[in-house]
Amino acid sequence: MRDPLGLIRRGLERPTKIPRYLWGLLVPSSRWGPEWRRRDGIVLFEPGGYAASPRTRPEFASNLYHEVVGLWAVLDEHLECDERPETSLEVGCGYGRLSPWIARRSETHYGVDPDERALGIAATQYPDLAFARGRASSLPVPDGAIGLTVSWTVLQHVDDSRIEDAAAELRRVLAPGGLLVCCERVRPPGDDHIWPRSVETYERLFEPLSLRAAYERPVEPTWNEAMPTDRPAERVLVFRAP
Repeated sequence: MRDPLGLIRRGLERPTKIPRYLWGLLVPSSRWGPEWRRRDGIVLFEPGGYAASPRTRPEFASNLYHEVVGLWAVLDEHLECDERPETSLEVGCGYGRLSPWIARRSETHYGVDPDERALGIAATQYPDLAFARGRASSLPVPDGAIGLTVSWTVLQHVDDSRIEDAAAELRRVLAPGGLLVCCERVRPPGDDHIWPRSVETYERLFEPLSLRAAYERPVEPTWNEAMPTDRPAERVLVFRAP
């Protein structure tokens, strides 16, 4: 636990979650507890367990809207006017929250995630899209097959022992001239399921891809009501393959 004061603060802000959290620590196999699990060395999330866990449907809708608008703005800026990648890949797609929005920017879209339960939800919600089980460090994708890869707050949950393999896989599957967009935490604090890495570290991990831009993560206007800071610690990083 790398941020005990932050954990206490979040507990005071949301006291109804304390019993679930404590039970989850005592009985890790239970569905109760934290909104994330570590299974076989991989961090998995319950549906909705992300981005300060929006407490209401309006909060969820606002969060999704601002993230999609921000993601599309990045794609508009870095995809050429007539550039529509033949294939896009979403690494860590979960239950498909962003999948249909990414899919609209390519001819064919694939979502990959290690959580079978989340993939089942995604396949039910979006039967026209393709989803497959896989880890960031072992993607079920041929070499150089992907024109656009998106990893949205996923690599920050890959621990230091696996991040080199994950970065190598993302480089391997990207087509020549392909675009990689990732949104990851780049500064502390971390905790027992988040490993912040600097922009410079990601730039090194993805060599020989070139870093084209770094943006602050898009957030909804009420972000600082749910988080202890009004400045998100994540950055949207855009890389282009040679």
